[in-house]
Amino acid sequence: KMKFSKFIIVGSLGAITNVIIFYTSVDILGYSPLVISTISFLIASFQNYVLNHNWTFYDITKDRPIATNDYLKYLCIALIALSVNLFVLQYILDQYRPNPMVIGQCIGILAGTLVNYYGAKLWVFRDR
Repeated sequence: KMKFSKFIIVGSLGAITNVIIFYTSVDILGYSPLVISTISFLIASFQNYVLNHNWTFYDITKDRPIATNDYLKYLCIALIALSVNLFVLQYILDQYRPNPMVIGQCIGILAGTLVNYYGAKLWVFRDR
């Protein structure tokens, strides 16, 4: 339970990073929602990996340095979550045309959260 709570806190920080980048780039500057969603996701996923490694799963990773291999695993899981996010975002934009569009991004982020947690827990940050 505690790990999931920490994961949600880290994810919330990542979501804030993601949403700020998305809102600024799409709703204010007019860039493409799907391109910016992908860029903001990649930035937030790196932030989340570092925080999850150093805090959420610290009991497992305390003797392991941050590693490219683990980050690539995390990124693979995160890309699956991103595909869920993008699908939901596009659906919300097409069906509901929210204004601001960042509403669709927030719903997409929520949709990918469980995929991201279980992938991280069961594959990336598992005991070796």
